[in-house]
Order: sequence, then structure tokens, then C-alpha cells
Amino acid sequence: MKLTKLLFLFFLFTGSVTLAQGQNKETPEERKARIEKIETAKIAFITDKINLSGDQAQRFWPVYQEHDRKRNELRQKSRPYKEQNLNALTDEQIQTGLEARLNIRQRELDLEKEYMDKYLRIISPRQLALFYRAEREFTKLLLERLQTAKK
Repeated sequence: MKLTKLLFLFFLFTGSVTLAQGQNKETPEERKARIEKIETAKIAFITDKINLSGDQAQRFWPVYQEHDRKRNELRQKSRPYKEQNLNALTDEQIQTGLEARLNIRQRELDLEKEYMDKYLRIISPRQLALFYRAEREFTKLLLERLQTAKK
């Protein structure tokens, strides 16, 4: 059963990455569908890796989605500081940008602590550690598939 799930995920994953790479221009609807497929594969992958029960999954994934949304909002806020042309800024502006970026990173850390507590109300510490590992594994797998698809 577990092997069947993993094979399904692999083919779903490979198909969505290959489809995305085969198109030069994708419509917003196609992009949204591709992202949804990846998210669905991610949920299945992580659920399987950390052995979530039905009740745990029902409580865990809404909290995760809320956490992910807030994390992405913070990352969006730090993006302008990464993309600025440093040659066009004064030292004072650069200093202000560095401090702002550091404040955002602190807010990200605070957010991680807050959600670790929320997760631990739903899943065990072992499952949480496995979750963090599975999330990294999924990202690594996705990047590998993208690299392979580009070749």
C-alpha cells in the first residue's frame, strides 16, 4: 500500500513537472492547477512520512496552511531588500534595509516558534521532527525533478 502511494506520487510529480517544463507560456489557470497538484503531492508525501491519523490530518493541515501563508507573507516583505541595486543606495539606506531584513527574519523565527507550539498540540514531538525532515525531503525531490526536467 505504501509503495503504491509513493509510486502514485512519483508519477503525479513527474507528470506535473514535465508538463510545466514543456510549456513556454502557461496561463494563470494552468499555473494554479500545477501548483495545486504539487501541493496535493506534498500533503500526501508528508502525511505518509509522518503517519498522520485521520483525526490528526484533519486538524494538522489547516494549521499548516495558515502557517505557510504567514511565512510566505513575511518572505514577500523581505524580497525588496534582496533585489535593490546597492550602487544606487546610500550607506544609511543600506543600513536601514539590513536592519529591516533582520527584523523580518526575527519575525519568521517567532512565527516558527508559535507554530511549533500549535503543531505539538496536534502531533507528537517525533512526528513534528519527521514533518520538518519530510518537508525538506519533498523540497529536495521537487528541485531534483525540476533539474531533471530542464535537461
